Amino acid sequence: MAESKFGGVSVEETVTKAPTESKSQFGGTPVSELSARPSKSIAKRDSTFMEKLGATGYGVATGTLGAPGEIEEFLTQKDGEGILGKGTVFPTVKETRQALKSVGIEEPRPELRPYQTAGEFLTLGLGGPKMLRAAGTMIGKPTETIQEVAGKAEKLGFKLAPTQLRQDVPISETASLFNAEKNQTLANRLASRGTGQEVKEVNEKFIRERIKTLGDKFEEVYKGKVFDIDPMVKGQLENILAREEELGFAGVSAVKGAAQSIIANIDTGKVSGDDLQRLRNALTQTARSTASRGKAHEVYELVDVLDTAVESRNPAMKATLATLRPQYRNTIILEDLNASGGISGGNISLEKLGNMLGGKREALRRTPQDIDELGEIGRQLKIKARWESGGESGSLSNRGLLARALSTPLRTSTARAVQRFAEKEPTGGRRMAETAGDIAAVGTVVRPLEEKK
Repeated sequence: MAESKFGGVSVEETVTKAPTESKSQFGGTPVSELSARPSKSIAKRDSTFMEKLGATGYGVATGTLGAPGEIEEFLTQKDGEGILGKGTVFPTVKETRQALKSVGIEEPRPELRPYQTAGEFLTLGLGGPKMLRAAGTMIGKPTETIQEVAGKAEKLGFKLAPTQLRQDVPISETASLFNAEKNQTLANRLASRGTGQEVKEVNEKFIRERIKTLGDKFEEVYKGKVFDIDPMVKGQLENILAREEELGFAGVSAVKGAAQSIIANIDTGKVSGDDLQRLRNALTQTARSTASRGKAHEVYELVDVLDTAVESRNPAMKATLATLRPQYRNTIILEDLNASGGISGGNISLEKLGNMLGGKREALRRTPQDIDELGEIGRQLKIKARWESGGESGSLSNRGLLARALSTPLRTSTARAVQRFAEKEPTGGRRMAETAGDIAAVGTVVRPLEEKK
């Protein structure tokens, strides 16, 4: 054994000496040997959340960028001849991976492969908007007019079924599935609100009480007072006298006497409020007792003309009359609707209300408080009452019941949401994004089929 000039073992001997088993002075494996072994946590560690997210993003990116190439390759025959000729113009998913690798973006590690694959299949979701539009078209698209009316109804709180809105063979409904009670209560409340008092159910007792209450309020306005009224009403009053038999006033002295008194005093600017109220009461009583609803509405129009003549020359009365007139008119409309079978069990049919008003709308003076718009919504959207056939209840044949059961998914709020989404056609950048999503989704679908070719 050679010694170093400084003492101890020489360098040469240290280098050439075969390793021998050594132990730590404390027992066990020495530190130098431990440091040469990779720990278990370093050799095989769990993937972090960011790595999983990155692998998923890598799959989405390659699936999206490679989709055009996958579609092109699918359309190409085995011999290379296809719609686009030999070979492909666009890169496939595999070629996209190679391109990313060339710029330093490596494919995720093998243990992250499930996340990468999941990302590739997530591109199917990019075609969701197109699939929703297709579903909305199958449900049935409404016209632009119906879309506008439906928007007003839904702002009021109505829950609509797609089947009652589509332009091809729409079906009258009470509401979307499971919302019949909510829609019916809302219809009753909105209709009754127009009379000045909101209730959950509209029945004959309620209508009678509103007519009496409003009549008393009109009496408070006119009784014992003197008014200057618009002279233009003189022609209307003379018309009443000339048509008293046609309109059903023949023999009604209150109408004739009050009308003559008003005509005689119009030019003086001092018309008796008692005469005005007596004429109003006589006219409304005649309208309510006549069997002809057409004549009744014509008489109510005369009453409205009379009130307008007072309102135009008496600003202090304008606010009061602007409230009472539509409330009284709305109450008379509900009385008419009830008499014609449009209200049953306290529940109003908005469709019947709209049908009743539809032919008379131009002959009636309308204000923002009138329930005409509510009736128009019911008529256009075919909103039935719960007691009518076609709603949540009603008598249907066995075939009708089967057809209704099969159409249940089309009457849900979810189906209405899909229909509403399909109503808005994409434009500009949104259309380009949806088109790119469609391509990505189709590429994901055809890729497994291409691998089998």
